[in-house]
Amino acid sequence: MPRRSRSRSTTTTTGDNTRSRSRNRNRTNNRTNTTSPSPSLSPSPRKGKGKGKGKGKGKGKEVVADGGGGGGFPALPAFPPITTDRLRTRDVAKLLVVVVAPAAYVLLFRLRGSKEKLSIVASLCISCLGFFATCYLIPVVARANLRKNLFGKDINKRGTPAGEIPIPESLGLATGLVHIICIVIFQQIHTYFLKDPGAGGAGGDGCSSSFTLLGLGFRSADCVSTSLPPIDDWTEKWLIQYNSALASISLMVFLGFADDVLDIPWRTKLFLPSIATLPIIAAYTGSTAILMPKLLRPFLGADLLELGFLYQVFMLAVVVFCTNSINILAGLNGLEAGQTLVISGAVLLFNLMRLSKIVMLPELSVEDVRIRDAQLFSVYITLPLIAVTTALLLFNYYPSRVFVGDTYTYFAGMALAVSGILGHFSETLLIFFIPQIINFVYSCPQLFKIVPCPRHRLPVYDKETGLLHPSKRSDGGYNLNLVTLFLRLFGPATEKQLCNKILFFQFLCCAFGFVVRHLLEGIYK
Repeated sequence: MPRRSRSRSTTTTTGDNTRSRSRNRNRTNNRTNTTSPSPSLSPSPRKGKGKGKGKGKGKGKEVVADGGGGGGFPALPAFPPITTDRLRTRDVAKLLVVVVAPAAYVLLFRLRGSKEKLSIVASLCISCLGFFATCYLIPVVARANLRKNLFGKDINKRGTPAGEIPIPESLGLATGLVHIICIVIFQQIHTYFLKDPGAGGAGGDGCSSSFTLLGLGFRSADCVSTSLPPIDDWTEKWLIQYNSALASISLMVFLGFADDVLDIPWRTKLFLPSIATLPIIAAYTGSTAILMPKLLRPFLGADLLELGFLYQVFMLAVVVFCTNSINILAGLNGLEAGQTLVISGAVLLFNLMRLSKIVMLPELSVEDVRIRDAQLFSVYITLPLIAVTTALLLFNYYPSRVFVGDTYTYFAGMALAVSGILGHFSETLLIFFIPQIINFVYSCPQLFKIVPCPRHRLPVYDKETGLLHPSKRSDGGYNLNLVTLFLRLFGPATEKQLCNKILFFQFLCCAFGFVVRHLLEGIYK
């Protein structure tokens, strides 16, 4: 019977995280499987499509799509089970302990019991639920992506059996979805359960709650109100900021997934974060002035410098940099999620340290309240980010079972940028991004075509030794990125060793940020 086959093979680049992506669309009138694939991974037969996928318990089943008449298409590669393993779990657990241990110490022993601590514990509990939800959802989304042929192959293992294994892409979709759900749930808890019982009395109806139980305001029978429950002015402003952050993160997840599916050119996707920043800029009600360094105040005759519209331009620049910098510093199993986890741990520690100082004050000034609320806001965004990123690392750390895709790098960068901007510590956040800044500045000659820039700037894999070597350009020079620079400075290494070295450098840069801030505190500002 006549048969029509269409095959398309593309190569996608996530910054330097390049995977070979195959998309096959084989159309037949009937299909014959040489083996019986597991029903959990095998899609239901659909008319006009001859795709089949097999799931084996580590035994490498394969499916052949046959067009009839004894002639079949080449066998599709076997899809491995989307699971984590003991070694990967142990490595991720070690990294998590190192990252969150300082913040846990501050939360337990430096932050005294208060309503602020209660809200952080509530966010932590929701984040833990988000961790387990992400662990469950990642295999589900991975199998769905495999059925739609949204997978790639690990170029850093090219020439080995591991390099021929199809690995599902765009698993940042699962982490972004759970993170959004977590912050929406906490929004409800914070608004109606954790606010001051007397704060909701100013609802504009002339009534006040006699007492509050589980967020419900009980009133006398003579008092009739049309607002249930009333929301005070402070809570309403907080919700505007929170919802703008939620909108920006959600929009960035959507744009990142669109990039994974449509393979948007990098010159276009460079400005995608600008679109997702619009809700934050539109809803921003904070100060647009910056505190001047003490050395410059006598010359300027003022402590604050009002930037006005330029501050919104600065906010836009921070978001564009954070989202794209994580996307560019990539190319190794676990590197994107690993650097996000380290930076998130530093942000959380910074927030808790500032909160521990404020809650110790006998009275809070207006400025103290502003700082407290900003740091709490950042904590509410960062805790779920740490939880979902840890769950993702259980599948993405070396050797990867899933690829994070642009969906995750854009989502993670946006979440960190939102924390820094609305938490009012964008300068400190940029110090935590020192490795990303170095990588961007070092890559500029290639990014702007001053020197030849190949499509792939990944290391060269030596299948005989299992080591990665620095890659070169067409003119004989080395590629200009941090991954290649580390290989040149410290010599060839395995993919896992190289990733750990860069993550350790990220950790040192975050520690350096705390040292710099401590030394300049009271001097610079």
